[in-house]
Amino acid sequence: MEKNFHDQLVATRDSKHSKDHLFFELWSQGKLTKQQTTIYCAQHYHYVSEYLNWLAYEASQIPFRDVKTYLFENLGDEENPDDRHLDMLKDYVAAAGSGRDSVEDSVVLAGTEGLQNWGWRLVYQTAWQAAVAGMFVGLESQFLDICKKIVPALHKHYGFAPGDRRIRFFEEHVRADEIHGAKGFAIVEKYCNTPELQSLALRAVEAATIHRWRYMNGIYWYALYGKDDDTPSSLA
Repeated sequence: MEKNFHDQLVATRDSKHSKDHLFFELWSQGKLTKQQTTIYCAQHYHYVSEYLNWLAYEASQIPFRDVKTYLFENLGDEENPDDRHLDMLKDYVAAAGSGRDSVEDSVVLAGTEGLQNWGWRLVYQTAWQAAVAGMFVGLESQFLDICKKIVPALHKHYGFAPGDRRIRFFEEHVRADEIHGAKGFAIVEKYCNTPELQSLALRAVEAATIHRWRYMNGIYWYALYGKDDDTPSSLA
């Protein structure tokens, strides 16, 4: 039986879901040091800082009130000045033994820069219906399953009790992203209402998963081996 559009979106995302990346496998087993986990946090900071700009850009361009409302709600939750999500991330980084502001000063790895640049091409050059599919389904909806994998490890292997405010960045995304994810899927399914838009959306979702996986590759190599990838350090 042919899959409906929703199931195609899920299958496309899950075929290259970053939760299956070796870096998260190691984290879930407690095989990364706390310092190594903060390298992920620093790159996440650089990626999400641009993702929020993509949200703002699309919200300024899309004419439909329900989509605008969702985008601004999402942006407002992330950038709430009294409880900014990226400040929660800094709380974890500090608890793991690095300076709070080290995430801002950290190197932007090549895979992270590639994801940032691809995201801007997505929102500038792609029909908005497909662009939000790449953002909501291909990128944002992955984080729920990633956090579901990380949070038990933080409790079991890294000494953080459930409800510890220092890990609320991860714990609260499990709760919040259940709601955000469902709304994001609903918008994509509502406005990708032609075969052409659905095909374009699926391609955007696949591209998003590929770029996010490459971003994770960079984090893995840098955290474990101190360099972006396996490019030789010097040429013969």
